Amino acid sequence: MNKERLLILDSYIKTNIMPILLENIPIDTDTFENAIILEANCDISLLNGHYEDINFVAPTWYQELIKIKDKPILIINNLNQIPNNDQTKFIEILKYRKISTFDLPKNCLIIVTATNLKEKPLNEEVYSLLAHI
Repeated sequence: MNKERLLILDSYIKTNIMPILLENIPIDTDTFENAIILEANCDISLLNGHYEDINFVAPTWYQELIKIKDKPILIINNLNQIPNNDQTKFIEILKYRKISTFDLPKNCLIIVTATNLKEKPLNEEVYSLLAHI
């Protein structure tokens, strides 16, 4: 990543105005501390709360995310590797910063990764919600 892109990325991370799209950058928990990684091809059931007895509870990844106190990061990995229609399952997270009735932490940074967007572009509605760095 060139110096200009790094400066832009740094400013978006600091301001946390909108989710960030990173292209052709491998992501793992060594790259980003305090990160929860959701693979884009995950089942939609992982993006909803569920009932345990009479209690409506958040998904496990969300419960782990809210435990992170110092700048939690949610990474949606390889989004353009799933069909465009399936990508829309992440709109609630990207647009409203919530999942079901559970708000993401205010200081949560959302990063979306993709590879070779020229060959395999993102869903237009999803792309409009991202800052492409």
